[in-house]
Amino acid sequence: MQNPHSRFLKKFQQFISGKNLFGPQDKILLAVSGGIDSTVMAHLFRKAGLKFAIAHCNFQLRGEESDADEAFVKELASNLDAPFYSIKFETETYSDTHKLSIQMAARELRYDWFEKVLNVQGYDYLATAHHKDDLAETVLLNLVKGSVLVGLHGILPKNNRIIRPLLWAEKPEIMEYAAHAKMHHREDKSNAENKYQRN
Repeated sequence: MQNPHSRFLKKFQQFISGKNLFGPQDKILLAVSGGIDSTVMAHLFRKAGLKFAIAHCNFQLRGEESDADEAFVKELASNLDAPFYSIKFETETYSDTHKLSIQMAARELRYDWFEKVLNVQGYDYLATAHHKDDLAETVLLNLVKGSVLVGLHGILPKNNRIIRPLLWAEKPEIMEYAAHAKMHHREDKSNAENKYQRN
């Protein structure tokens, strides 16, 4: 009988092929924060023998913790034998200058930078670690805000060059996989606060 670990990996591979997210020759840039979702995603890419690199944004919003996240992700990339790209952002300054919320400023900064890395380094797609719970949350948030049509779609598995290979998985499954693999990850305290509208 297949163990839960192998079953999780198989579901991951089946979702990628079933949704035609990318081909075997494509090179994928993984957006990795160091949190449990993106760390599990990176390990799955290595286990599946896919071509990938890891990209990390340090938004410098949490002092030493932000730097510790960056160091953790750099070590993760080294352990997984993956190329590593990182950048530090003056997020608060950008937020003030452009009259944006911190969350929107961070979003603009990171996606602009990811696009540059994709183009300059020759990667085909950017993978983010959104999962099924994020999808439900986004649909609910959009419906509350009145974005009915968008709300019903929520987050797509593939949107131009952005792919979301964990969109089939629920958070408890991801946590179980990480625990079974004795996988270390970083905990972002801002995720536990109801400070921002997520996604």
